[in-house]
Parts: sequence; structure tokens; C-alpha cells
Amino acid sequence: MQDALQLKGGLTMSYLQIFALLGAFLIPFILLWLICYGLEAYALYTLAKNNGQEDKAILAFIPYINRGLYAYFAGDQVMFGTPVPTIASAAIMGLLPLLGGFIGGIVNYICIVVIIIVSFYNYKAVYSKMSSVSDSTLFGVLAAVISLCRVIFIFLHRNDILVEDGEIVE
Repeated sequence: MQDALQLKGGLTMSYLQIFALLGAFLIPFILLWLICYGLEAYALYTLAKNNGQEDKAILAFIPYINRGLYAYFAGDQVMFGTPVPTIASAAIMGLLPLLGGFIGGIVNYICIVVIIIVSFYNYKAVYSKMSSVSDSTLFGVLAAVISLCRVIFIFLHRNDILVEDGEIVE
């Protein structure tokens, strides 16, 4: 039975040492993910509370469901010339990542592309309703492609009041 791994240059490491090294490498990324999740959940909760959606604010702390809050804030939209209701957009953002992960293969890649496109439209619509945002398209692209940008941006604008056509959205 072999209980050590012979590496290049004569270095020998036990499997426990290799496992500990991999764990030490992954811990910072797991901590970063937890911090980002907490910041985004708190920001969505605050944004919902500030915009009169106290009944939906608690959904910000439920993984995958909190993506539907972005769709709810965005409202009904037109994507590629087709009207898309809020519930369909929320379902795509909340359930499609799970579906693509379970099925796998080419379906997973199709789901990823659809999620990025729908996310862009939702983020762009939400950011355009924030009065302090100058270029909602740029921030929509960044948020759809780079998750860390989405977390930072929504946290910085958690106290904004959503405004559409000069009227407060509730």
C-alpha cells in the first residue's frame, strides 16, 4: 500500500499533506464567496426595504431565489423585441443555473449563455432605475459577466430609491 506520493525532485508528500495544501488554497476563495454572498444579500434586502417591498425583502437571503429580486426590480421588459414578463425573467435567473448544473453537457453551456443575456437585461433595467447611475449598459455588462462587480455595485447603491420615468417605483 502506498501512503505517500513521490514528486519531482525527490520530494515526498503524504496524501494528508496534499489534502491540507489544497484546503489551505481553497479556504480564501470560500471566505471571499461567503463575504460576497452576505454583502449582496444585505444590499438586496436593504434595497427592497427602501423601495416598499418589505414582504419580498427576506428573499434576498435565499440562494438562487435572490436573483429573482433583480428581475422583480427590473419589471416587465422587452428582450430581442419580445415582451418578457417579470415572472419568466425571475424563473430564468433563479432556476436555470440549477437546471443547467443538473443536466450538464451542452445544455449547461446553453443555460449559461441564456443566463448571461437575461442577467444583462435585468441588471441594466435595475441600474437605469437608480438615479445615481450614469451608464446602466456598462454596469449591466460588468454585472452579468463579473459577479464581483455586481456585488460591489449593488452594495454601494443599496440605499437608492428606484425611479422610473421620474416616478418612484413601488
